[in-house]
Amino acid sequence: MVTRTLSILCCFLLLTVADATAKPGRTLTDQLGRQVTLPPTVQRIIPLGGAARFVVYLQAFDLVVGVEAMENRQPPASSRPYNLAVRSRADKLPVVGEGRGKPVNPEAIIALRPDLLITAEADRTQANLLSRITGVPVLALDYGGLGVLVPDKVTQALQLLGEALGRQQRADRLTQELATQQRELKQRLAGSRPVAVYVGAVSQRGNHGITSTDADYFPLEVSGAVNLAKKLGKGGHLHIDKEQLLVWDPPVILVDASGVSLVREDLARNRAFYQRLAAVRADRVYRTLPYNHYHTNLELALANSWYTAKLLHPQRFADIDPARKTDELCRLFVGIPCYADLKREFGGFGTLSLNTLPLHAR
Repeated sequence: MVTRTLSILCCFLLLTVADATAKPGRTLTDQLGRQVTLPPTVQRIIPLGGAARFVVYLQAFDLVVGVEAMENRQPPASSRPYNLAVRSRADKLPVVGEGRGKPVNPEAIIALRPDLLITAEADRTQANLLSRITGVPVLALDYGGLGVLVPDKVTQALQLLGEALGRQQRADRLTQELATQQRELKQRLAGSRPVAVYVGAVSQRGNHGITSTDADYFPLEVSGAVNLAKKLGKGGHLHIDKEQLLVWDPPVILVDASGVSLVREDLARNRAFYQRLAAVRADRVYRTLPYNHYHTNLELALANSWYTAKLLHPQRFADIDPARKTDELCRLFVGIPCYADLKREFGGFGTLSLNTLPLHAR
């Protein structure tokens, strides 16, 4: 009996060794420069720190076995189209942490036996620690910075994750489309005169008022605009002094729709300030879609780019319907139209009249 047991054990060990030899792991370099060894085929994943968006983009949410509470406990928001697209499936998955930079539950992760953890927030130390505690490889992605869209970084992230999950063809399609969108905008705008623009009420870890801006606001980079916030010599999200807005007196003001209510509250208290702005007097203040919600929604950033380009250079974009373009981009990236939801929740694209609002309005 003992001999037979030993024989079975030896056969099992030999088969295990043979299988390991036949199917070696793969080593990829993530966007933190870490060497990450993955199994030959990844079948069970857990996205963390906003990485679920990339997983949905790559049509790989079927591999997800656990999520953060951000993906199934918080009310769905149209400003995260990827979550709307998979919410019915996300609602059925176990929660492994809250999200938004809060610690995960290592025991919950280990119990789900994932092949790979994917994060878009961790630094090198955090990624290494998470892998060591859970015993699961951690692949770190990079959007380009908190609330900042850097197309090259996004392209690298999609290609890296596509290789890790066996979704290279899908990654190629999306990265090619991102390049195509930027190239077409550039071609249409060739020879145009840039228009000075201020973008206010930009969301960043919450909603903010008119003084919240972004020196690297992607839509202004590609829509034939001069982003006035760049004149301050700083990058990324900024809070400016109100008087600076009067100094610039921009001919066009964009307002992130997530902060419209705060702008209106401020207007009711400080109508004289707003009346000193040429854009307000001329009704050249416009709502744009909030594209930063638990990191950057690429499809909404592109939708804002087309809308802004049409606002500033209407003759060159006469054939573009911003609502239709938004749905086209949402279908491409997350598989569903989204403009109707965005319009219902935020008012969609359009003029934001700060010139005629009653004093008591909120």
